[in-house]
Amino acid sequence: MEKLKNEILSFLETKKVNYKGINKLAEIIAKYIKADFASVLETLINLEKEGEIYEYSKHKYATTNSLNIVKGKVSYAGHNYCFILNPEGDVFVQKRNLLNSFDGDEVLVKILTGEIAGKKREGKVVKILSRSTDNIIGTFRRIKSYGYVTSDKKNFDKDIFIDTANINGAKDNDKVVVKLTNIKSGNPVGEVIEVIGAVGEVGTDIKSILRQYKIIDKFPDDTIKQAKSIKQQIDKNNYINTRKDLTDMMLFTIDGKDAKDLDDAVSLTKNEDGTYQLGVHIADVGEYVRKDSKLDESAFERGTSVYFLNQVIPMLPKELSNGICSLNPQVDRLALSVLMKIDKKGNVLESEICESVINSKYRLNYDEVLEVLDGNVKTQNRLSEIKDTLLNMQELSEILDARRKNLGSLNFELPESKVIVDENNKPIRIEKRLATKSTKLIETFMVIANEVIAQKFDSLKIPFVYRVHEKPDSEKMQSFFNFLSSLGINVNLEKKDIAPRDLQAILTKVENLPASTVVNMVMLRSLKKAKYFDKCLGHFGLALTYYCHFTSPIRRYPDLCIHRIIKEYLHHNNSYIKSPKMVDFVEKASMQSSNTEKNAEEVERAITDYKKCEYMSQFIGENFTGIISGVTARGIYVELDNTCEGFVPVASLSDDFYNYDEKSLALIGSNGKFYRIGEKVEVTLVDCVLSERKINFNLVKKLH
Repeated sequence: MEKLKNEILSFLETKKVNYKGINKLAEIIAKYIKADFASVLETLINLEKEGEIYEYSKHKYATTNSLNIVKGKVSYAGHNYCFILNPEGDVFVQKRNLLNSFDGDEVLVKILTGEIAGKKREGKVVKILSRSTDNIIGTFRRIKSYGYVTSDKKNFDKDIFIDTANINGAKDNDKVVVKLTNIKSGNPVGEVIEVIGAVGEVGTDIKSILRQYKIIDKFPDDTIKQAKSIKQQIDKNNYINTRKDLTDMMLFTIDGKDAKDLDDAVSLTKNEDGTYQLGVHIADVGEYVRKDSKLDESAFERGTSVYFLNQVIPMLPKELSNGICSLNPQVDRLALSVLMKIDKKGNVLESEICESVINSKYRLNYDEVLEVLDGNVKTQNRLSEIKDTLLNMQELSEILDARRKNLGSLNFELPESKVIVDENNKPIRIEKRLATKSTKLIETFMVIANEVIAQKFDSLKIPFVYRVHEKPDSEKMQSFFNFLSSLGINVNLEKKDIAPRDLQAILTKVENLPASTVVNMVMLRSLKKAKYFDKCLGHFGLALTYYCHFTSPIRRYPDLCIHRIIKEYLHHNNSYIKSPKMVDFVEKASMQSSNTEKNAEEVERAITDYKKCEYMSQFIGENFTGIISGVTARGIYVELDNTCEGFVPVASLSDDFYNYDEKSLALIGSNGKFYRIGEKVEVTLVDCVLSERKINFNLVKKLH
């Protein structure tokens, strides 16, 4: 099919013939390249849908490339203009040339000029390939015999007309979901398909954001029915001949205090020769969520559990996520166990993967484990049975961590923030959380298990879902090095092939400098984003050749996907796992998992930003100290010590005229005064725009 596609594109690039309609064109091409007419017609239709060819005149087609037309996504930047995002350079488009396209729509743009207003290209939208959404979240207003909805998205700047017959119970000032029914001209027309709740009502704000990102908190009835049909206890006697019985092994879970989906347990013994026998035991979710079942369909669609504030929208119904799949203490559970013999340098000498039956002896949380590691006598006495095991785990964790550092693994020292809310979801404080010895302990054990699994299945040449993190782009690295130079931090710029250890050396060099946090942030932004992929491309950030996600099948679909593959392998079903069907499944699962992960991260960030904005609204008019975390031509971003970030518009800097210097990531005034990433400033909180999740500051002064 790819060959036929290229032949058709080549024909349209080089041949000019007269024809009437796409059917006649298919007939001509089929005859010319000696191909089947039906296949040519189907390919032509697909090429038009994908934006590879375009009907530039009635019944006349050409490649978009030959017509100087590019494909991209609409991204609004102002009231009267926007940009079409394109890998080869964004295209500036004035509002009158948008062809009624909206933010996020995929469109074809005809390039009009090469340079305009400092932008590389200007164009006009000639075709809308696909809409970003058919559903809009907004606030309903009633006016006599009709209503209208104002979208929550600031870039959707047209009110949606709602006829009386399509109001469907919505009341004035309700948050609603609207399905667009007509968007060809003028104001869009739609119908209310869901009333979320009244503005200001507890939970309406969060649910509105969830709907905006298409996160649904309820499972389909047939999925729930299937979940409820699964027994909540197992009898290990049923698995005597098929699974390894590890129920007498001293193993336990270590998670956050509020966690309910406990999908990993650990065990450890120290051998007389100084080696360690580490066990990582993961809930065998694949035993219950079978391929193509209703449970599997829901899990695939969701792709991941979504965590925010003190809540979770699980990938699997609670009967599995909190029940039979959760490794709760003192009950038998089915697991996939990775048993590893590790030497004093952190090298895995031997490993075994098996289906098992386990019984967690303790349900520990990070805080009490940290107390044991820090020598708290009271907690050590309470956990005397496993105190030595925990101390040995810490010992092995430090060995594994040292191994990762020797490989050059990147260690970003960026605190996580959590918004603490009351029973009505009102934010009461913001906490900063850094990794501790107990969280790092579990992290190092999960990483080594993931590495072992990925290495084994790559060597078997079996279709698999890998967690990959590709090398950074050289251009972004050069920009990062230029930024460091502007801070007076000298690095070796001659080396072309940047290795993780080179970047880690920079992080180590700046760790005690005031600009340390900002250098960490800018470096992180300069790297590519990790993703799921069907080929083993390595993980740059971890400095590992082999890596996957195996340890969280309750909350991540890629983990569940490879659990199935592992189980098929253990049952010697090689013909199936190497079949074209499995290859296709792995490719689709990788893409879906990457997309749903990105969406979950965006919704979690949106909710956190909303609550931070709500929290800061009580301090309007007060002054704060912060650090410049970002600079653009439009202004500067300032992050406060509590991790809340706000914006200072360049127009508010009235003491001078400032230009943006991309090389140093700074705003520079005509008198030489500048504002640069990493500098400490004092700001006044001007306002908090909840609808836009935006905090606005005025700059008071730069601090030294």
